[in-house]
Amino acid sequence: MCRQRRYQRVLIWLQVLIAIPLVAQSARMVFHNDWRDDLRQGDQYFATGQYYTALQTYTTLADQVDHAEIALRIGIIRAIRGEYDQAEYALWQALHGRLAPDARDLAVLYQGYVLDRRDQAQRARQVWSWLPSHTWFAGYAHVLQAEWALYHGDYAAAELDYRAALDQFLLADWHSLVIYRLALLQAATNPPAAQTLLAALHQPPSVPMTRLAFFLKPLLAYNDHDVQQLHTVLQADPDLRPQLLGQFYLDHNLFALAEAQFAAIAADSPHARAAAAYAAYTRWRAGDRDQSLKQLQSLVAAHPNDPRARTLLALVYLNQANADAARIQIDTITALAPTNPDTHLAWAHWYTAQSDYVNASQEYQRALEQAQPEQRGKYALLVARFHLHTTYEICTYGLPAAELAIETLDAHEEAWTTLAASRYYCADFQGAIEAAQQALQYNARADAAFYLGLALNATGERAAAQIALTHAADLAPASIWRERAEDRLNWWY
Repeated sequence: MCRQRRYQRVLIWLQVLIAIPLVAQSARMVFHNDWRDDLRQGDQYFATGQYYTALQTYTTLADQVDHAEIALRIGIIRAIRGEYDQAEYALWQALHGRLAPDARDLAVLYQGYVLDRRDQAQRARQVWSWLPSHTWFAGYAHVLQAEWALYHGDYAAAELDYRAALDQFLLADWHSLVIYRLALLQAATNPPAAQTLLAALHQPPSVPMTRLAFFLKPLLAYNDHDVQQLHTVLQADPDLRPQLLGQFYLDHNLFALAEAQFAAIAADSPHARAAAAYAAYTRWRAGDRDQSLKQLQSLVAAHPNDPRARTLLALVYLNQANADAARIQIDTITALAPTNPDTHLAWAHWYTAQSDYVNASQEYQRALEQAQPEQRGKYALLVARFHLHTTYEICTYGLPAAELAIETLDAHEEAWTTLAASRYYCADFQGAIEAAQQALQYNARADAAFYLGLALNATGERAAAQIALTHAADLAPASIWRERAEDRLNWWY
């Protein structure tokens, strides 16, 4: 009997020993499914642009599970938030872990992007070279390389990479971006070819999809408004087109292209003097400070009655904190064009540089009074923005100006956003909510969502405020608005 009991006890222990690994394996399988479910939930947040919530999901998961797939996603989120040190670390972690081939290619693409943003272009290209030419992500690396070359003035290299990208898989929006960029470059030398490209802008080829395609969206810098502006410039009168195109390039910090357009204007053209002034100002913006300043000074000396050259020279002096030299130019501009609203704007800039907001405000008001009826909305918005940014007499002068801008600048999201901010600071919280909502209908702006969140919180709608502030953080994850929104979220919630 004792021998039988001992035998039974041995059998029981053997069953326990066998069961322990089975239970542990089952627990691991359950846990494995749980963390994959959480990962998919985070991916769903990311795919719908909810980056703030996605980051929270991924970081919580990272505290529980050490896996390259999670590190990859944290690296991606940190990259689009502009947190490049943390992004680079997480992406290297991912690349040294176990990733599926497409996930590894995505990590390589983003690591190159991070290095590129940190002005380590050579390392970025070295990393991107790890992508096989046949991979689904190869075309996007070409686009990112082209973007860097474009904004560093290497237009030939940019065009080569844009054209190489067209030979690879590109999603529709990325394809449209590449076509627009090629049109932008072609416009400098071959406007008809540029127009032909723009006509085919929204006819992208169909491409096979990958499960990770949604991670590319935040890297896209495509803007339909820029396309419309370029199209308008290309349709302008040929005699006026170089001047307009030069100013378009200047507005987009494409300095060499801008200068070439200004230089192409004939000396006997009625636009020649303006072109010379803008060419000098473009060189100054590009960093050639001494020579461009001398050129502007020479233009003013040769054409003392030209207010445009004097205005640009005054802007340069103000930027150099040379208030006395700037004032001499503005005094002369005032004598030449005393009733021109831009003369009062020049004075407003001068007083603002001295932190004399009282006189600056008065000059802004004079500019608004002198403006033509069809231009009053534009000047009213400038007035409202001055008072909002300086916080000087927002409710006395800034709010009425913002209201006036709305009356004359219909469907203008910046005007509605400025009105929302002005109303908020003037304690008209319901009015701020309405203006911010209107701004968001026209365009999803992070600042509009931010002021919507502040106003909702002020009216006691805390849940809605939290949603709006989270939306603000998601709309511009690498901006000051994301930082401000997250500060409020951390403070209030």
